[in-house]
Amino acid sequence: MHTYETHIIKESMCDCFRRLKLQHMFIMMQDAAYKDLLTYGCGRKSLLDKDVAFLLRRSVVEVINAPRADDTVVVGTSQISLQGMTYTRDFIFICNDEICVKASTQWFLCKISDKSLIRPTIQTISYSGDSVGISIDNKPEIPDDRGEIYNTIKIGYSAIDGNMHVNNTEYVSWVCDAPNAISYLEEGHYSFDIYFKKEVIPHDTVDLYQINNVVYGISQNQTSFIAKFK
Repeated sequence: MHTYETHIIKESMCDCFRRLKLQHMFIMMQDAAYKDLLTYGCGRKSLLDKDVAFLLRRSVVEVINAPRADDTVVVGTSQISLQGMTYTRDFIFICNDEICVKASTQWFLCKISDKSLIRPTIQTISYSGDSVGISIDNKPEIPDDRGEIYNTIKIGYSAIDGNMHVNNTEYVSWVCDAPNAISYLEEGHYSFDIYFKKEVIPHDTVDLYQINNVVYGISQNQTSFIAKFK
């Protein structure tokens, strides 16, 4: 991988099984991605100064063996490809010299002020040989049986990041609070696929639904995200 970052897993980052929370895996991937972008001269601050942000559209994560509290974990990332307006970026988590988590993600560039998508303007390099081999083609879908609401979230400013919308890590925490999510999380090995369709902003209300292994959110009568455990 092109860039690596080392973490010591703290208790505050773990769930009741002392395993690293899925939400914190997303935080660590996000931090590693910005560290990698900094090597191209486009770190987080310089992007904000240009009114530009990377918008996560899709993430597929394979948790092989979730790290535990006190473990030392190395997170590696590379940009894999740039096709049209879509950046593909992959990640690995290494613990005890073994890959314990793999992920493939897709991102777009957008203007923060009006949320419009923009064509790539940042000079980066793709490392196709660093691909973790996860298929990211088939998006999760809402089943015909739309399931039942398990929670309603009123968005406050504590959930908002510098891009003035709900950060992707918050969506992941909502999904992990779904009634049957623990049946996957407690095993310590699972796959997770999330597709972000419509951003959520301050004062929005999000109704959260679950049907079997699918969780999704509805805001302003539109689907904001769809997630699926396997």
